[in-house]
Amino acid sequence: MQLTREEIIATIKLAHRNGEVPNLRQADLWWINLNETNLQGIDLSQAYLRRADLSRANLQGTLLTEADLSGANLSGANLRHAELSRADLHEADLRQADLRETDLRGVNLRRAKYNDATLWPANFEPDQMDTIYDSEPGYAFS
Repeated sequence: MQLTREEIIATIKLAHRNGEVPNLRQADLWWINLNETNLQGIDLSQAYLRRADLSRANLQGTLLTEADLSGANLSGANLRHAELSRADLHEADLRQADLRETDLRGVNLRRAKYNDATLWPANFEPDQMDTIYDSEPGYAFS
């Protein structure tokens, strides 16, 4: 069963109210629009976020281990300190995304788009990861 944006936000608020970490592990969030949503620190491990709109979302410290983010719009998203081990970001839009202090080892970045405003972890070379440089600004979902 696929959750709606409203159900996800309600789940997050309820968990925070109860002093818990919101758990959306293995959630089916295919094509969902969560742009500009605060998802900081929640568990989205193994979630199905293919083609999701997460533009300008706050994903700082979010658990995205083994999540399917292929084709997702992450332009302008804050992914600092996010746990992305073994996540699939192929063909994701990373233009203007902040990935500083994020461990990208084992992440599939094949054909992911980035631009000059994308902030990468120290010593990370995106052109060695089969990514695509795109000089256009991000945000528009394509």
